[in-house]
Amino acid sequence: MISIEDPFGEAMVGKRLAHYLSARFERHTTIESVKRFTAGFSWMTYGFVAVYSDADGLQRQRLVLRIGPPTGLFAPYVASHEFTVLQALLGHGVPIPKVFFYSDDSEEFGAPFFISQHMSGVAPLPWIAPGTEAFPSDIRQKLSHQFVQSLAALHNFEWQRTPVRDLAKQVNIDNTAAQQLDFWEKSLRRWQLRVYPVVEQALVWLSANCPVAPKIAIVHGDYRIGNFLVDGEEITAILDWELVHMGDPHEDLAFMSLRAFGGKALDGRFLACHLLTREELYAQYTQATGTTVQVGAIRFYELFNIFKLFVIHVGAIRCFEDGQFTDLRMPAMGAQVPRLLLQLQKSLDEAVA
Repeated sequence: MISIEDPFGEAMVGKRLAHYLSARFERHTTIESVKRFTAGFSWMTYGFVAVYSDADGLQRQRLVLRIGPPTGLFAPYVASHEFTVLQALLGHGVPIPKVFFYSDDSEEFGAPFFISQHMSGVAPLPWIAPGTEAFPSDIRQKLSHQFVQSLAALHNFEWQRTPVRDLAKQVNIDNTAAQQLDFWEKSLRRWQLRVYPVVEQALVWLSANCPVAPKIAIVHGDYRIGNFLVDGEEITAILDWELVHMGDPHEDLAFMSLRAFGGKALDGRFLACHLLTREELYAQYTQATGTTVQVGAIRFYELFNIFKLFVIHVGAIRCFEDGQFTDLRMPAMGAQVPRLLLQLQKSLDEAVA
């Protein structure tokens, strides 16, 4: 019986890394400790150690490889957008890993990829036991300040004279909301197996109420707890930039404010991303950016982001059902669809009230 090695298995990935990095570093490089991380539902992420010798002796460098699988949720993947943004942002107030190499073709690893620095820390998750808090109050205050400051630095970044400007060629303050809505509606039509009336109602309202953006900024697209690393009392890195695009900064603000990613403090207050109240978030953000948060835009993007989450969950189910991706977390996401529909209905009712 002929054994076919998994092209994205740790052993094969290690072989390809050794070949690729030996050429890039222009010295023989061996790869150790290749481990695929279970975090993330889209890109495949691997940690590894590159070992080589230079004028200073033996070097051991911890790195991360991310591969966009050919049959993944958001296939076909593009590594260049994420790489371009991260490379431009380095050293500008947003904690991110340094990026080294990327490609949008499939020659080296069978799919688009990029290689970046390994960052210390753990990713806190939004799901905690009832009656508990994600962070002690003193640490929460420090982390919330860092998280808001990082978002402010991202949205205040002057991208116009960097390669990021190429991502904004078709985007302006008048059309960005409509463009994002169009992208996710097309994704829904591609993935859905049935029509959901409340979703169609939400789309009608969203189409009729697209706000004008205060400016065009880099939007992370998935800015929330679970997508940053904490080491002690410090946020060491903002992760998962696969949905990065140019758009309205209100989109990120509304996304991190969603109830799906927050919880109640012991005193009963709702904390966005388990860190701070919405009022505290908007006040700190306004002070840090000089941009006044617009209530109407937040209302639009709250409904839009629930819709976006719904579409992603529907896509995950379809991806698994079609046999494109065998990760069992994908069909498990289907259990969240009824909850998202209820949240969509509630947000829609509040918007039209």
